[in-house]
Amino acid sequence: MTMSRRNTDAITIHSILDWIEDNLESPLSLEKVSERSGYSKWHLQRMFKKETGHSLGQYIRSRKLTEIAQKLKESNEPILYLAERYGFESQQTLTRTFKNYFDVPPHKYRIT
Repeated sequence: MTMSRRNTDAITIHSILDWIEDNLESPLSLEKVSERSGYSKWHLQRMFKKETGHSLGQYIRSRKLTEIAQKLKESNEPILYLAERYGFESQQTLTRTFKNYFDVPPHKYRIT
């Protein structure tokens, strides 16, 4: 890969990272991000993994869960509200995903 191609890929991925940050409270899917980037989802996934070391899905999930964890500590917003706000299908889906990521369910994380 030439240096200019590498730079172009890095710029593209950093632009996508900025867009993801601005849209964490929206439902974000691989299809939506690839549509936004103008790349096929397969090519975007390869570029993203190469630039960040993470899959796009892992990155989005990690960022959303980190934001939710921060909200749990800083606010009294109900877990159901946070699940809806960050695009989870249900409170149960958020709780399961959160527990798998942090090894503790959201309600216990909030009080620790």
